[in-house]
Amino acid sequence: MSTIRALCRRSRSVGIVWLALSAVLSLMLLQGKMPNGDVDDVLKLHEIRHLLQTGNPFDRTLTGIAQPEPMISHWPWIVDAPYALLAVAFAPFVGMEAAVSAAAFMVPLLLLLAAIALLFQMIRELEFEHPGAVLVVAAFAGLPSFSEFQPWRIDYHNLQMLILLAAALLTIRAGRVAAGLNGALVALSTAISAEMAPFLALPAGLYAWAFIAGEGGASNDLRAYGLTLATTAIAVFFVVVGPDAYARAVCDRYSLLHLTALVVTGVVLAIVSIADRTGSWRTRTACILAGSCATAALLVIFFPQCSGGPIVGLSDYARDNWLSRIEQERSAFLSQDFLGSDRFARFFLAVLGSAATCVIALSNAGRRRAWMVLALFSTAGFLLGLLYLRYMRYFPLFVGPGLAVLMYQSLPARLALRSYFATASNKPLPSVSLLAAPGVAIVAALLVGHLIWPPGETQLIGIDVASACQEAGAGPHFVWPKGARLLAPPDIGAAALGSPVELEVVAVPFHTSAKGIERVLRFFDPATPDPTRLLDETRATHIAVCRVEEGALQSIEAQFPLASKLTTGRPPDWLTECPVEGPLRIYRYPAAGGVSSECPVAAHPRPPV
Repeated sequence: MSTIRALCRRSRSVGIVWLALSAVLSLMLLQGKMPNGDVDDVLKLHEIRHLLQTGNPFDRTLTGIAQPEPMISHWPWIVDAPYALLAVAFAPFVGMEAAVSAAAFMVPLLLLLAAIALLFQMIRELEFEHPGAVLVVAAFAGLPSFSEFQPWRIDYHNLQMLILLAAALLTIRAGRVAAGLNGALVALSTAISAEMAPFLALPAGLYAWAFIAGEGGASNDLRAYGLTLATTAIAVFFVVVGPDAYARAVCDRYSLLHLTALVVTGVVLAIVSIADRTGSWRTRTACILAGSCATAALLVIFFPQCSGGPIVGLSDYARDNWLSRIEQERSAFLSQDFLGSDRFARFFLAVLGSAATCVIALSNAGRRRAWMVLALFSTAGFLLGLLYLRYMRYFPLFVGPGLAVLMYQSLPARLALRSYFATASNKPLPSVSLLAAPGVAIVAALLVGHLIWPPGETQLIGIDVASACQEAGAGPHFVWPKGARLLAPPDIGAAALGSPVELEVVAVPFHTSAKGIERVLRFFDPATPDPTRLLDETRATHIAVCRVEEGALQSIEAQFPLASKLTTGRPPDWLTECPVEGPLRIYRYPAAGGVSSECPVAAHPRPPV
């Protein structure tokens, strides 16, 4: 009974924090606020419906996105499986569409519960006297990350965060079993996306470092990690990849390339672990380096087509006019509004917490391995975020304990609240000034650097004018004539797929739709001599742009004549405007024939994605 009561006490903190976060995120959704929401959620919803309709998990060619080339999703079916399975379970009671909506609401919150539980276990490893109180601080400081678990936030990032927290916890606990499980997590994460590779290389690096240093049991840990990595990579390959693609090497999704990389790496690490018998750290280091270099050379020799990265096939035109202009694909040093936006304010606490965590780890206060692992993960996330803003969503997961210690050292000793953030260690903690100084210095350096070397302004292009409305997906969705094909800026195209309608779009904002994106970019590009050629080439029947009041674009109309005229309702004679309300203007292209003679009609409000 005492064990059961202890488990209940521990789970109570997790339950309370989960309920509080769930309520906050749900209320924000009801108010129309999704801090991290984007068109990824819309496409994921479309992909889940596609999986349910076809019943074939290996068919990743999505219907409704016609460039006119077919678009193949870069996400594996396993990221859609939780939503599809829950929808299938609910469908007999409420119907499939309502079941999909229920799954999109519930699954992120269930993943959030697992994430909070993992975070709580990590905090317990740091030996705080009241881990529940520290969990509250960690949940507040990690809100920028936990926003990825908001209902209807169905992108794959929340699942990757779950894997990331599990990897950090296993690395803290150490041991052969933990190392083996970490190897399995790396293979699973790579099957979802290689985005987490910089984080998940940290456990491998720590196992290799311990092996080189000759720590007791390190060779067993490295061997378990390598063997499990290799075997799980093979198993996941047959789960994720269809039989017709076994021999195909694809750069942007799990394929023979990734299988080879993981299996060779795992086998090399397992073989190298035998070198422990020599007793020489130099030999062990040489073996690790030789194996790493041989693996890299093998991949370059047999898969040269992927040497340029996962999106090597993207043209320079599409890269310069689309990908490099997406905010999360930029460096913080090249972002015009990063330091002045609410994003930076949200991450200020995270920077302080990350820096404080590093100070504690270096000061040898508390359980050194746990704090060191936490510091490595948070520092890696912060540095990656500065270079590539999409990683800023990850590192706030790990900053709560550092902030808790900072609060403990800041609060007066007479306050009872202070005792809730105390650690069980008898070792003295760094002073509050030492804990806070690095974080303040980092923030100050970023601000000064931004003032001295401000990023250059992004040059306006035609598609910017055509997609100038902020809430293209907030208006009524449309019922389109069967067989309609829409040419629109990629974000508008993705929003049009947010409801189960019979519509094809030329482009959505994903690199696998690069050919369609390039055609849309060139359609609105004033340097294109004949835009109708692109309509004919894509077989588009309708065009959608943002609605702008007439006269609002007079200053740039000469520079972008077609985009300006379409957004203000003055189309050329080869287009006819449809009588619709809302943030968009819809045009039909009569020369396309067939359904181009019909206009869409407004229908019920779309789901809150």
